[in-house]
Amino acid sequence: MLFQQVIYKKRASKLGLSSILSGLFILLSACLFTGNAIATAQSSKMSTTKAAEAKVDAETVSAIKGMLGQKIILDFRYFCEDNTPSSRCRTPMTVIPPSLLNVLSTHNIGGVILFSENILNTEQLITLNYTMQQHMVKAGRQPLFIAVDQEGGRVARLPSDMLSPFAGNMAIGATFYQRGSAFAQSVASHIGQTLLPLGINTNFAPSVDVNSEPKNPVINVRSFSETPEQVAALGQAFVGAMQRAGIIGAIKHFPGHGDTHVDSHSGLPQVTHTKTQAMAGDILPFANIINSETPPAMVMSAHIQYPSLDDSTIIDKHGKSQIVPATLSKKILTDLLRNQLGYQGLIVTDALDMAGISQFFSNEEALVRAFSAGADIALMPFTIRNYADIKAFADFLDNAATRMAKGASEKPINSSTNTILESAFLKSSYNRITKAKQRFALQNFTSKPIAWWLKEAKENASVDNANSLKNRGIQIEKALSRASVSLLFGKEKLPITSTRWLALMPDAARCLAFESALTRSKRNVADKPLEFACLPLTALPKTQLAMNLLKQADVLVVGNISPLHANYELGGFDLPEHVKRRASESEVMVFSKKVMVAAKAQNKTVVFAPLRMPYDINKMEAFADIAIATFNYAVSVNAQGNEENQQVTSYSLNALADILTGNALAEGRSPVSLKQK
Repeated sequence: MLFQQVIYKKRASKLGLSSILSGLFILLSACLFTGNAIATAQSSKMSTTKAAEAKVDAETVSAIKGMLGQKIILDFRYFCEDNTPSSRCRTPMTVIPPSLLNVLSTHNIGGVILFSENILNTEQLITLNYTMQQHMVKAGRQPLFIAVDQEGGRVARLPSDMLSPFAGNMAIGATFYQRGSAFAQSVASHIGQTLLPLGINTNFAPSVDVNSEPKNPVINVRSFSETPEQVAALGQAFVGAMQRAGIIGAIKHFPGHGDTHVDSHSGLPQVTHTKTQAMAGDILPFANIINSETPPAMVMSAHIQYPSLDDSTIIDKHGKSQIVPATLSKKILTDLLRNQLGYQGLIVTDALDMAGISQFFSNEEALVRAFSAGADIALMPFTIRNYADIKAFADFLDNAATRMAKGASEKPINSSTNTILESAFLKSSYNRITKAKQRFALQNFTSKPIAWWLKEAKENASVDNANSLKNRGIQIEKALSRASVSLLFGKEKLPITSTRWLALMPDAARCLAFESALTRSKRNVADKPLEFACLPLTALPKTQLAMNLLKQADVLVVGNISPLHANYELGGFDLPEHVKRRASESEVMVFSKKVMVAAKAQNKTVVFAPLRMPYDINKMEAFADIAIATFNYAVSVNAQGNEENQQVTSYSLNALADILTGNALAEGRSPVSLKQK
């Protein structure tokens, strides 16, 4: 009708009034006869348009789902084929069932992260990884990122008999003054050379957080140093060496988790630095490594609030307004990391099931917001523990893809909400993932038969060959432990020649390891037999018992782990009732101080040995003659035929004992500020 009216108006200017009225009568008459036909035609046209729009939406959703799977890394830490409820399932997945293989191929999943529960031994691990990769090849899918968190130190997923855990980043930092980046390179290279034949191609390491907060509960010894430049130098060396060995590296946790009081596994921390402080501190290591000759293939985001970098607020699932976490922040991931720092690699989130995100956002909301912010890969966005979870995961992907499809066809009303994804970003992100997999040749693992990898792994693990990969790792671990132990004060009191020692150690395993270390060390310097007693402080002993033992000793050594280590790190040698009523960190400190004061009053030689973070020495200096930091409290348990003959050892405690008895000099220098003499 509109077209007819336009023509009519043009003609009206040329006709007389009678002609106009006549034309109007004819036009109205035509409307009466043709109205139904036109309405029918319009209705048909609208139906066709809606059908076309529905088809476009379905095609868009399908296309997004095809890309969406590649942007996800799942964990299969546990899986219960008997459909035990997800929250109670604790059956480790060590042999992948067909149902989970089907999840990987059906949804075109990009990768899998493995935990210690997934790893039994070399043959099992290679078989697991080969099975997953081979399945993807047969399904015509891209190879998987198969990832672990193998930082070294307290974050190590592989058992120590498969890969030396090493002393960790802060121990490496303690060697920087004497050795530069040598240990960062040798440790990272060894980790890479060990992981690759096992079928692991991605390592979420190293942490390049600057440890500027003494009470940081989650980073502490995972950091190289409190100095940004030192963190940058060691992080760059670590990434370069590991990636040269063929392993994808990921520096973390952007924009910096070092100055936090809260663990993002249990809450949402906030960093209050100014933007100037952030750029000169937390962000400097990331910027330097990204712009080095060996930029990291991945950068992992942090679940932290950083208001000076983005003070935008969002509404969480509880209806409360809060500052957007970095993982969900477009200003931080895209504007800062991607654009300002010029990062061209993959941005991966920290695990989205951590409380820093999951307490405040639903699975779907977290995934969509993370991708909208600029993340390429979502780590652990959904938990699969049984068959019901598999069905729920399919629905989760459908819902996320539908939401993203709607966003791809719209323009954001308010870009600060970060809820709208553009299809161009999805495609470029998908392409970055594909290029990274091609660059690191992930397909090569299945290009050789599994027997080839099993043979290589066996040769690598040989203890009879002095030049085997395993033995080289042990030598690096020993050397790092010796080079990192740092004398904080009391040089004039060394060496200690007495043979009567009392130790207070954080748990029974460290008691056994220190006894072994001291026995070994004293064997070389004393003719008299060692008289040694050790009280584990898992549950505090009676004060009178400690005082009675102290009277018979000449030396008191107090081993301190701060922050307190987790129960699973105890080693399994403490009585269950002691673990159940385990003493708090403050209770341990009060008890230790009491015994140290008594020892000083009796003119005993008192040694305070921080085995993790050394900051507590500032509280204990007045009660100690000597302070030595190891930055590592790991122990190894070696079974000698049966459980009764288990030997507990520690290279760091060996180094500590050698320095105390004069067998060696302390080479390390604390990478965090303390009162050193």
